[in-house]
Amino acid sequence: MVLFSAGYVLEKSAYKKMAKSSTYFGLRRGSTKSHTYSVVDGKQITKDRVEGGKDPRTLPQMTQRCLVSTIGSAYSATKSICDHSFEGKSAGMPCMREFMSTNLKQIQLSKEYDDGSFGFNSYKESKFNAGCYVISKGSLPAALVSAEVESVSVANKKVSLNLVLTTNGTIAEVADDMGCKNFGDMCTVAVMYPKALGGYGFGAVRFTYKSGESVLESFSVAVIGDIVGATPSFTSNTLKVEVRLAYNLAESATTDNTYMAAITSRKVNGNWLRSTAQFEVTDATPTFAAAISTYPVGQERFLNGSDVDTVTASASQSGDGGTNPTNPTNGGGGDNNGGGDDDTGEND
Repeated sequence: MVLFSAGYVLEKSAYKKMAKSSTYFGLRRGSTKSHTYSVVDGKQITKDRVEGGKDPRTLPQMTQRCLVSTIGSAYSATKSICDHSFEGKSAGMPCMREFMSTNLKQIQLSKEYDDGSFGFNSYKESKFNAGCYVISKGSLPAALVSAEVESVSVANKKVSLNLVLTTNGTIAEVADDMGCKNFGDMCTVAVMYPKALGGYGFGAVRFTYKSGESVLESFSVAVIGDIVGATPSFTSNTLKVEVRLAYNLAESATTDNTYMAAITSRKVNGNWLRSTAQFEVTDATPTFAAAISTYPVGQERFLNGSDVDTVTASASQSGDGGTNPTNPTNGGGGDNNGGGDDDTGEND
């Protein structure tokens, strides 16, 4: 009888949960031939099912894919600091959203003006391209330190950068310029550099200054991301740091395509404040025009019942079929704009 009683309680509880729905069948999830069902906040949502919406290849859709791929790759590369670098936002998802929202606006402007401030991801490319990314936002004054790449060593995975005062000074004055005005203040210098493997790498060196000290040893140095070591030295008004990286730099690496940005951090009343920091890039590649040309815009199969835009599916965007390694006479449908894969000829 006890078992029966317990079973009866469970059945009654289950019945009460189903009673939340105003329909006979309870809350639905999934699709039928004409409708898609979902549950949001305990309420039934019903929508007309979209037909033919899989992998749309209109120019607006492909443009959005290009932008999302570009900014997603950038966040993945810079996540080691950008998941907690936005003042007033909790670490993790809130900071990620702020990064995406802030930089998406920057990327859209770059696309419109083609100003070289961002490199865009080509079709199915996930590498990190250089760009004027905002990597922190906050209320503190910008770090006044001038972060300059003095030299780039390809063979030894090393970058030498100088943190320079505008006038001769002591190590304490360098710290003050970096925003390290109180004990516990920190300055983080981020490095964005071209990798031999392709794309860009990212890492950061964090300096913590012991207030009131006047010797180099008063700086403690920590590293994160692709930076595996940093050795500082101080002469006159310059704090010089030799940075060792996890990956080889590209042979094309120069002082012009290796970038720096500095973030000041300070804890006030239990909350971390930040300065705003952004990379300065003027000749990033690929341009949007070059990147979007690799996307399969308007390349859907006409004989398979797809609508084809007569403008976007012009002869200038078509290409030769792909190849089938096992049967050379049976070519695939691929072309240089991503129409389809080799061998099968199916849409991506």
